[in-house]
Amino acid sequence: MTAVNCMGALTPLASGASVSPDQILFESRGVVLVLGDDASVGAVAQTIARHHRTVVFAPGVDALTPGSRVTAVGRRVTTVRGHLGAFQAEVRSASGVSDIGAASPNPSRFFDLVLDLSQQPLIAQTVAPLGYFAPGVDESARAAAIESMRALVGRFTKPRYFQYQPGLCAHGASGLRGCTRCLDVCSAQAIVSAGTTIRVDPYLCQGCATCALACPTGALSFKFLSHETLADRLQQTLRSGPEGSTLIVHASTLGASETQSVVNAGALSLLVNPLPAFGEELWLRALALGIGVLILVDDGTLSERTRTTMTSQLVQVRAMLPALGVAPESLLWITKRELAQRFEAQNVFDQRESASPFAASILSRTLPSAGRPKRRALLDTLRELKTTVDTPSIVDLPSGASFGEILVNPQRCTLCFACTQLCPTGALVANNDKIQQLVFRESACVQCGLCEQGCPEKAIKLHARFAPSALDENTTRVLYQDEQLACKSCGTPFISRRLLASSLERLKGHPLLAKGGRESLMTCPSCRQRGMLNDS
Repeated sequence: MTAVNCMGALTPLASGASVSPDQILFESRGVVLVLGDDASVGAVAQTIARHHRTVVFAPGVDALTPGSRVTAVGRRVTTVRGHLGAFQAEVRSASGVSDIGAASPNPSRFFDLVLDLSQQPLIAQTVAPLGYFAPGVDESARAAAIESMRALVGRFTKPRYFQYQPGLCAHGASGLRGCTRCLDVCSAQAIVSAGTTIRVDPYLCQGCATCALACPTGALSFKFLSHETLADRLQQTLRSGPEGSTLIVHASTLGASETQSVVNAGALSLLVNPLPAFGEELWLRALALGIGVLILVDDGTLSERTRTTMTSQLVQVRAMLPALGVAPESLLWITKRELAQRFEAQNVFDQRESASPFAASILSRTLPSAGRPKRRALLDTLRELKTTVDTPSIVDLPSGASFGEILVNPQRCTLCFACTQLCPTGALVANNDKIQQLVFRESACVQCGLCEQGCPEKAIKLHARFAPSALDENTTRVLYQDEQLACKSCGTPFISRRLLASSLERLKGHPLLAKGGRESLMTCPSCRQRGMLNDS
């Protein structure tokens, strides 16, 4: 989703109207900050000043006669941050960095709008903040930006697009950083690390839904167009066609000729904007409900990061499909031009032969219940697909996929269980019976890497793969086990052989061992504490 498309999400707020918790409020007095590399931007500032109070920062611009509604400062701004109604900027000098808020006529010392005419725009992300314009040297683009700014005075709202559940997040633990998928894909740079969790700036978020597509657990979801809403739309759409139909999912409204082509081809269509809100759990759900081919259409409006994320998720799912008895060609990601070429060609929407109408298939199956996290919905669908395969195979997935196993080096693991304390999804569990065990539930593993980073023995490696046999939540396996040694004093099992051996090795030569410390290590913490109290 580009910045231009996102502008349509701003809604003027009527005087006296209240703002709901699902809305984000912007307030703009119309003060414009114009930035440039030289004095030539002064003329543009004077044009803007016909409708806005204007502040212009550019080398040499202070030598001009700016006019009564323009404040001109001959300095180069080095940093800009913020959003519509709340931009801040800084200049750098020999004495350090200084905020230029004093130049703003706003009581808040903020600027409401920014027109950046620098050769290298100061905000470089793909999706710029609302209220920031960097049209470059193109005169028509500059004129369009100036015209857009005229409409951005007053109070506006936009939806709070996302919902975040920290309890599901696999970003971090104990100072370690794990999953960063949402941070990596945000074109608006609205997501930052907040230690063990993440923080989303609702003013910068412009609803591309790429983070929800990339999030493996559902901690970040697209609230504006929820999974439940899309699942319901999907089900209703499938009722109108026979089993084995082609389903075309697109973000742009189809024209009359395109709509007729869909009908003539016997295909079904589903409008979803933004497209990434229709994630892999729904791709697979469509296939599980009997769709023959699912086509996702790239209409050319997606940012590069969003397109890359869509491609990455598609590669992962297509790699998983053969293990479920489904052809990878059942899931396609094509451009609008390629879709048109398919319409023009013959027999491009072959349907699986089936006399059963979709309604009968759908009425016998239920979609995931409302409020179910993404991972749970995804696993439910994968289990349903698995039932159609007698002997499902295991397939390797690309690095970075959200399915996989953990490999433990038995020569290094001491069963310290640090990994179980770090695992955010419960995929790793400690069994502390007579035989100590590190137990792994593969269906819960999202390959966040926290266990690998936090293992003090460097005994853990990640292996991205898809194993249908491990989809059941109750399916676990022991990665490593060792017998516990009994306390020499009370006989209570308290430490694994490997961990004790590792501890003794690390303390080799330490004065503690020469003073009876070795015997102390052979007793449990309770007996050790009791002995210390007796000695005192």
